[in-house]
This record gives sequence, structure tokens and C-alpha cells, in this order.
Amino acid sequence: MTYPVWCFLLLFGAMIVCLFLGIPVALALGGIATVAILLIWGIDGTYVLSNAAFSTFTTDTYLAIAMFLLMGNILQKAGIADGLYEMLYKWMGGLRGGLAMGTVIICAIFGAMCGGSGPATITMGLIALPSMLKRGYDKRLAMGCIAAGGVLGIIIPPSIPMIILANYGNLSVGKLFFAGVIPGILCAGIYIIYIGIICNVKPSLGPVVPKEDSASFNEKLLSLKSLIGPIILILLVLGSIYSGAATPTEAAAVGAFGAFLIAAINRQLGGGVFGDILKKTFALTSMVLWILVGANLFNVVYNYMGAYNLLINVTEALPGGKWTVLVMMLLLNFLLGCLMDDFAIITLTAPLYLPIITNLGFDPLWFGLVFLLNLQMAYLTPPFGFNLFYLKSVVPKDIKLTDIYKSVLPFIALQVIALLLCIFIPDIVTYLPTKMIA
Repeated sequence: MTYPVWCFLLLFGAMIVCLFLGIPVALALGGIATVAILLIWGIDGTYVLSNAAFSTFTTDTYLAIAMFLLMGNILQKAGIADGLYEMLYKWMGGLRGGLAMGTVIICAIFGAMCGGSGPATITMGLIALPSMLKRGYDKRLAMGCIAAGGVLGIIIPPSIPMIILANYGNLSVGKLFFAGVIPGILCAGIYIIYIGIICNVKPSLGPVVPKEDSASFNEKLLSLKSLIGPIILILLVLGSIYSGAATPTEAAAVGAFGAFLIAAINRQLGGGVFGDILKKTFALTSMVLWILVGANLFNVVYNYMGAYNLLINVTEALPGGKWTVLVMMLLLNFLLGCLMDDFAIITLTAPLYLPIITNLGFDPLWFGLVFLLNLQMAYLTPPFGFNLFYLKSVVPKDIKLTDIYKSVLPFIALQVIALLLCIFIPDIVTYLPTKMIA
């Protein structure tokens, strides 16, 4: 059965109104869906509600989310970012734009350890931004490289959005992880090349560190010890998945334990810090799960109303074939990314998109990564890109939100280039997953 189009417009319109009113995503999705479910099924709808919540809370794959969140929260307290920044300051400070390039590299490394965009953005906003501003860097370049580098955590494994997308799209988590490796490096590389070019064209944007502040060669060598912990952690997590020695959930647990050991060795867990880490992890995990519950309920409603049949009819009527459908899906996701969390977007759209994409002859794994690259762009796009507000929470008070908006525009254009490369050269995405042992 397919309901009239106005029913879908009413459902999604109510959701968007709630989001604009500032109602939390979980309540907006879950509340609207609950009302719709009770109107459709009456008292029997209580079973639908309880079943949706129970199935979300008991999904084994989501154990990895809690473990990666724990790992990221520990690493934020472990002093790793400080050590990495100090190391890259010594090695790259003598280059024009070197500190901004180093910031992108650290964000990529942090993304490979934390599983999301928030930790890298906030951590580097606190550490790298004051350092760059103090040394005369253009504030827009400094903020732009942090915001853009932070969202690399969405596509660089291990990524929490990837876990959710894999679950809702019936994809392999491990293969999706490795589909993101080359695109993640590609994005970081494009940012670094851009920074290097503009800082050489206009040196005042990213001046070199004065010679008197430069490190000796021995100091540079000693600073490399900061890489030991991150490299071991990344190899433990991604190496165990790639070799088939561990599932993503098991690798997440290993990563959390490894992060705990690093923090303990660095003596960063005293004075109630570990208790605070656990509280933050529980809070974040609960937030994610309730968003997933709300989105799951919303899915129940629009699936019952015949959303899949409606989309099939729309896609068949569109001129331009499968590429028009792909572009329309990416545009819708881009718009949704300016309004809501990536977890909600994935759970709302992936179950509808992926069957259609498969029927059109696209590789679902390739589309999954393109989907996430698209979300990465939306996270930077004014006026409601999530990463913009993460950064605003840690920048000096004299920096306006409009300054942050302007800072990310060149990096959004660079992300468009990376997205187009991955669309038209699919091997960028699919090469590593085909080489996995298991």
C-alpha cells in the first residue's frame, strides 16, 4: 500500500519544523513517529514501539560504537594530540603553511583512532588554532584546515557512521572501513596541496616558523616517538580487521584497551579522569542509540506508508537514468546534512537508497563510501554544518560564526573534487576491499 504524496510531505515537514525549533533529533524523529504509529495501529502500536527500541539496543554491531567512543574519549585525555602537534611543529614549521598541513595530518591520524569528526575538531581547535594564530597564520586558513581535517573521521576508518551505514545497508563493516582508506588519504592530500600552493603564492597566509624557534635534527628525531602509540593503535585496530584476525567489534575492544594502556603509560588517567571518560562515553553512546531508535521508528512509519514504492516510481520517471537518481540522492543527503546528525540521515535514507542503487547496477559498497563523502561535505556546509558548531565552541570569542563559514568554503570545493574523483574513478574506493583476506 502506498499513501498519497501529501502524507510523506506532512511527515517530513513536521520533522523539519521540529528540528528548526531546536528539538533534539532523537525526540523529533521518535516523537513524530510515535504519534504516526499510534494513529495507524492504535493500541497495537505499542508493540511496534517496543520492538523498534529493543531491536536497536540489542544489535551486536552497535557494541563497536561504544568501544570506539570509549577509545576516542580516552585518546582526547591521553596527551597524544599534544605530542603529535609538537612533533609536526618541529618537522614542518619551516615550511610555508607547514603548521596547517601538519594539522590536517594530525586530524587524519586522529580520525584513524577515534571514529568520528568531533574529537579531532575540538582537540585541534584547542591545540593547533592558538599556535597558528600566535605565529601569524591567517585565521580563515587556520580554522578551515581544522574544520575540514576534523570531518576526515567520517570516512577514515574506524568510523562510527560507517558501522551504522553497514548495518542499515547490509554491507560488510570491514570492507566499508577499507573502502574509506584511499579516499581519506586523497582528501587529506588535496587539502595539503592546496595549503602549500596558496601559502607559497601568498606567504603571509602561513608564515614559516622563525629560525630561532626551529628544532635541531636530534630534537626532530626524538619527537618521532610521539608516533609510536598512534601507529601501534591503528595497526592493532585496522590490521586485525584487514587480516581477518578480528571482527570490527572485537577490533574496537582491542583499540579501547590499547588507548587505555597509552593513557596509563602517559599517566593521564589520575584524579578521576577515567571516571569522567566513562561518564562521557555512556552519555554519547546513549545519545547515539536514542537517535537510532527514533530513526528506526521513523523508518517503520514511512516503510509502511510505501516510501520504497514511491521512490521507485519517482526514479523511473526521472530523465537521465541512473546518474540522475544518484545526483538526486546526493543532493537530498547534502541538504539533510545541514539540518540533522549523520546517524539520523544514515538510518533514514540508507535503507531506501541502497536497494534502489543496487537495482540500478551501482556497486553498493562504492555507493556507501560516496554517501559518506557526501555527508562529510554537509558537515562543513553553512549555515547548519555540525562541524562548524564544534569549532565555534572552542575558538576565541572574538571570532564570529561568519568567519568560520568563510573559512570552510575553499575546503568544501576541494571536497567536491575528491567526491567527483571517487565517483568517476571507482577503483579509488573499491581497490583495498577486494584485497582483504576475510
